[in-house]
Amino acid sequence: MDITVPELIEEFDFLGNWEDQCRYLIELGEALPELPAGTMTERNRVQGCQARVWMVADVHRNGGEPRLSIKAKSDAKIVDGLIVVLLALSDEKTPNEVLSTDYRATFKRLGLDSHLVPQRRNGLYAMVERIRALARNEAEHQNGHHSGEHAKSNPNAGLQSTPAGPELKVCDTIDPLHGSRVFKVDEVRRDFPGMQHKMESGRDIVYLDTASSAQKPQRVIDKEREVYETYYANAYRGVYQFGRRVSDELDAVRVKIQKLIGAAEPEEVIYTSGSTMSINLVAQAWGRKFLKSGDEIVVSELEHHANLVPWQRVAEQTGAVLKYLPLTGDGRIDMSRIDESLGKRARIVAVTGMSNVLGTVPAVLELSRKAKAIGALLLVDGAQSVPHMPVSVVGEGIDFFAFSGHKLYGPSGVGVLYGRRELLEAMDPFLCGGHMIERVEREHSTWAPIPAKFEAGTPAISQAIALGTAIDYVQELGLCPIHTHEQSLLRYAHERLATVPGLKIYGPPPSEKGAIVSFTVDGTSAEDLAQLLGIRGVFVRHGHHCTMPLHARLGVPATVRASFGMYSTRGDVDSLVDGLNWAIEQLRAPTR
Repeated sequence: MDITVPELIEEFDFLGNWEDQCRYLIELGEALPELPAGTMTERNRVQGCQARVWMVADVHRNGGEPRLSIKAKSDAKIVDGLIVVLLALSDEKTPNEVLSTDYRATFKRLGLDSHLVPQRRNGLYAMVERIRALARNEAEHQNGHHSGEHAKSNPNAGLQSTPAGPELKVCDTIDPLHGSRVFKVDEVRRDFPGMQHKMESGRDIVYLDTASSAQKPQRVIDKEREVYETYYANAYRGVYQFGRRVSDELDAVRVKIQKLIGAAEPEEVIYTSGSTMSINLVAQAWGRKFLKSGDEIVVSELEHHANLVPWQRVAEQTGAVLKYLPLTGDGRIDMSRIDESLGKRARIVAVTGMSNVLGTVPAVLELSRKAKAIGALLLVDGAQSVPHMPVSVVGEGIDFFAFSGHKLYGPSGVGVLYGRRELLEAMDPFLCGGHMIERVEREHSTWAPIPAKFEAGTPAISQAIALGTAIDYVQELGLCPIHTHEQSLLRYAHERLATVPGLKIYGPPPSEKGAIVSFTVDGTSAEDLAQLLGIRGVFVRHGHHCTMPLHARLGVPATVRASFGMYSTRGDVDSLVDGLNWAIEQLRAPTR
């Protein structure tokens, strides 16, 4: 058809809204010529399209460079309109012109990436890939080699890590104004309804268990309710108003997450049920496919069970070996001895971004550089770190990054896995069903492109949308001001707790850790302390905190953990210390 990309862009801009643009696509599709008789065969079907699409192409030269002549047709009018867009980009172009065309940029410029439901968008990219495959075949024929076949036969193609980017900048550079911002914690506390309640006894509640799960600001609660009350529908399914809005909002939140963690593109953001699911996904979908006997998985004794047990299982399943990074006496990763664990057989390093017990913040960038030097990947469990400090997965050379919504002041039931595109594309699905399918035959199936490939079934719709609201809230306050406030509070907590007789704090000093303090008190059990503190309205966590190997190393069965959030105050710390002194007095009082 005689229409150019600039003409399409001009018309789409003139129409302005998707309803009119959709009618225009239908008009374009109605004018699309029929295919020659006998060409609408299964062989010419484009797999991965929800509608049935047939495409044929040949090459002609006309005395010059070879050019592709492409003809296509579908059984859906809007899809026919999309075919017209593709032909404007591809028809009568040389193979090299086709291969250098940025289809994604044009689709984004026309708004197709945001307005098409995922199944139709997947089909659009399936057509693009068919055209690009035709162009590659012709280009390889002209060049006399078969690099495409080599890439297909190499299961590790695309798995080599890119070099780490520039160092993550400190808060003063990321947010030059943060030092002059006044973080008004009293105003922040008013945003959290959970902080307004009292004990049945009338005592104020002091919530010091944010590392387990954060309280939620009112706007996050309101957003989740709004979804259910005003436009709830299943995601990535319906083209009606509710369905479109839900899908659009999930895609918009994906972009917010991309920006929050510094990813290259939103398609690298996968919705999961939480950090645990995210890490298991990598362990099973990447580990079981690419690890083999004798390969090494490198972890640390700081890890939550969710970043340890999945790797134990994969080691059992593949014959890989689990190795541990060395720790210093105060619970930091000993970078001076790192080469003891990072040998040439290491394939992946899986490490916390911040210990959920000691608060230790590992030197992620340095670990990344060490891993890249030997060709290993780096996975960071960001469940604890992402609510407290900035992260840049590209800048820090992180290959996989996991976090949970409920620790970032968002709802429970939703989490995130970031993975570099080439890694995700090389992995097999972990769960199957729903819109992760490209095409299902009686004997086999093929998979949708990322991120859908790893999002089987109905997602946590309202929770994911409300997570976007939580991210907005955190970003408005600024992670750097939040971090500064929490670190000041952490230093104060160390000072005040040091006055409690017999109390021992575990882990590094405040300058080397995040907003967590874990401790024991001589002659008392962690459970008794937590129970008595709870009576006084001070809510802390006790136990091994899903880190049994770490507590074995510390030589204690359990610790008491006080963890802070943006809403925590010095008054909370004072209440903790007063409560501890009272609890110790009760536990040490002579019995009758």
